Amino acid sequence: MASTLTDLNNFDLIAVTGEDAAKFLQGQLTCNVEKVTTTYSISGAYCDINGRIISDLRLIAMNDTLYLLCASGMGFALKKILDKYIVFSNAKTALASNQYERYGMYGADAKETINSLFGAVPELQDQVLQIKGGVVFRLAGSEPRYELLLSVEQDEMLERLQDIGVTDDLEEWELADIREGIVHINPEIQDTYTPQLLNYDLTGFIDFKKGCYTGQEIIARMHYRGTAKKRLFRAAVQDIRASLNSQIMHSSEIVGEIVSVAMTDTGSYELLAILPCDLVEHKAVLELLNDRSESGEGVAGRSTLKILPLPSLQIHKTRSEQENP
Repeated sequence: MASTLTDLNNFDLIAVTGEDAAKFLQGQLTCNVEKVTTTYSISGAYCDINGRIISDLRLIAMNDTLYLLCASGMGFALKKILDKYIVFSNAKTALASNQYERYGMYGADAKETINSLFGAVPELQDQVLQIKGGVVFRLAGSEPRYELLLSVEQDEMLERLQDIGVTDDLEEWELADIREGIVHINPEIQDTYTPQLLNYDLTGFIDFKKGCYTGQEIIARMHYRGTAKKRLFRAAVQDIRASLNSQIMHSSEIVGEIVSVAMTDTGSYELLAILPCDLVEHKAVLELLNDRSESGEGVAGRSTLKILPLPSLQIHKTRSEQENP
């Protein structure tokens, strides 16, 4: 695979404009809005007063506007909440999803392909390249992976992208997210998880030095005073099919919850699951149980789960140590 261009047009986009846009968002989001520039984006979340995640998002600065990029179906809900409080600020929100198209680029030659298209390439994680009618930014990961946000009015560039060849198969893209420990909030899991359960407090989605935001008191208390009993872990399983409905067992007890899963090119499955920290720490035997065998004969399948590392946690830890020696 040289490079693959994936259609990611399953997104929502909120534009926040006005003199107080940054100040307003600073008091609402878990990330530090002051760090966002035209050359640097940041991931964060909006939480409710109980510290549960309403939506994760990526914050991008473009055309004197701050854009909140989130999963499809989350834009209206997030905008509705923001609009309850923005009336006290010199700022306004607008849904802008239909003004842009979104693509993902990955593979061995992804960097070269981006460079050939736009004449430059974002080299570092979260770095942004401003292009005509949009942006390109690099995602987390040791292997280059990029997202493109491009105005629907950029017909010539959109045609060039189509000439490269676009796939709508999300399996490999979702697998890459799993390997980086990335969980995006969709309407089905809105208000379900705390940032701690999804490792948002370990991967840079939460800035614990920025000051107040919605849910901040509870999120900070869990981080500084509590010991996480459950967290997000990456795992793999062979020989049986894995799905969001599969159960993770320890002896005869259900102990885990799968939040994302994808098949690898070898036919095995990798997944992200919320698991008890003590079981993982003590290397307890965990098994995945599904309702059918991989052969499709209607017999329940059961196979041992192998815990895999999450490189993004170590990368963020190293970066934090460098910033705060």
